[in-house]
Amino acid sequence: MRRDEVDSLPECGSSDRRFGAERRLRRRRDFAKAFSDGIRLNARGVTIVVRPNGVSHPRLGIAVARRVMSRAVDRHRLKRQIRESFRHNIERLRGLDIVVIANSGVVKMQSKTLGVMLARQWDRAAQLAHRDARQRNRGA
Repeated sequence: MRRDEVDSLPECGSSDRRFGAERRLRRRRDFAKAFSDGIRLNARGVTIVVRPNGVSHPRLGIAVARRVMSRAVDRHRLKRQIRESFRHNIERLRGLDIVVIANSGVVKMQSKTLGVMLARQWDRAAQLAHRDARQRNRGA
């Protein structure tokens, strides 16, 4: 395909699904808030911490320790897979801060299995966090 043909192709995804700076948890205090106020969901290979964030879009933080995956190439691949799954499920995660922590069980997990497991966890996270936020609002 020629370069001028590539430029004229329609955009593959909507700008809504980009993983820009506004979609990331980057500050230590954002991670700390998630850990202190968030709901923990454990699954084989990952722990997900989720909390309402008060903005209209979700934000994602990823933690993969060297002791879990010693090779940087493997850690980065896992992070890309998590971000991709997050992008595909972004609509149902509106208004949430999410931290994904990799555990040793993720090391031998196949990509397809990881994707299915993450999709289930996104559903659980959205349901629990929104239910928790409604209960907090009723109590206040």
